[in-house]
Amino acid sequence: MISHKIGNINIDSNHPYLSNEMFQLWENAQVTGTETGWQPIFWHQENRFSYGYIKTHSYGEYIFDWAWADLFQRCGLPYYPKLVQCLPVTPISAPKFIHPNSHFFEEIYNTYSQGDFSSHHILFSNASEEAYFQQKKYFKQTTLQFHFKNEYTAYENFLGHLKSRRRKNILKERRIVKSYPLTIQKIPSHQLSTDQKIEIYHLYLSTILKKYSQAYLTEKFFKDLNQGFFYLAYKDHQLIAMSCFFEDSDRLYGRYWGIRSDYEREFRYLHFEMCFYLPIEYTINQKLKFFEAGAQGEQKLLRGFTPVEISSLHHIKHPQLSPVIERYISEQNIAYAKEIERLKDFLPFSK
Repeated sequence: MISHKIGNINIDSNHPYLSNEMFQLWENAQVTGTETGWQPIFWHQENRFSYGYIKTHSYGEYIFDWAWADLFQRCGLPYYPKLVQCLPVTPISAPKFIHPNSHFFEEIYNTYSQGDFSSHHILFSNASEEAYFQQKKYFKQTTLQFHFKNEYTAYENFLGHLKSRRRKNILKERRIVKSYPLTIQKIPSHQLSTDQKIEIYHLYLSTILKKYSQAYLTEKFFKDLNQGFFYLAYKDHQLIAMSCFFEDSDRLYGRYWGIRSDYEREFRYLHFEMCFYLPIEYTINQKLKFFEAGAQGEQKLLRGFTPVEISSLHHIKHPQLSPVIERYISEQNIAYAKEIERLKDFLPFSK
């Protein structure tokens, strides 16, 4: 079956974003919907489930295809709508297909091939998805992120595996944060008051404004959010900074960060503490296997994160433009593979 509303669909997944509650939250908070250019589409059959979005733009995807859209436009061809399978406005790994079989994959492929779409994009894909769709002439794109891989029994064990210079730098930055006249608390979302969540939303906006970016999330999203947890920094009982996290049985996902602009320079190391060091410590203490700290950020490399390859799958219907884009991506993939190997030379760990 195909639905455009999540309704009461049962989703058999422990991923924090793959839940009926979270999809409902995105819908109700108007993060997704026809009006925002993220029209949901859900495939469900017994315990099988998949999700995607009919997109009328390319904002909020983090695997960028603006150049492809521009190529279509210059050729006088429509690039939108397109079919995208990813978490909305969220650059983290998550299964796109729950308990699939070949028939279920075929149903999704038929939705695309028979629909009025220029292209199909499966972002943050994994090996099982790739095995089926590459048979259908989808091409693979690679980019990179920085993830923390937990191989440690304690935080001190992690520090002990670092090169002396990097260890001293981390200890120095954390000492500076401890000297700040701040209190940092870890609080689950469901324990926060509505007023606190509104404050958190405004801190989220502070980062958006600083980066001249687009605010994909709404105030209602934060007010109704009851999953995950926050690190909150207070000065004189006033909330000045926040960072947000979600977790499943083996992975921590870092999502949102914000700080009041009038305190950003005064507490310049607070970002590292709340977005890197505290969650690394939490990952180790909770015996999680990985910590994904979001998109971008080579500064993560020096603080214990490793460059990893991120895969996505793409199919372009246009028979002339498809090989042009695929050839470009093939060259780009080679460049990313070289970049990942180059970045490994800067890892902070002792040999």
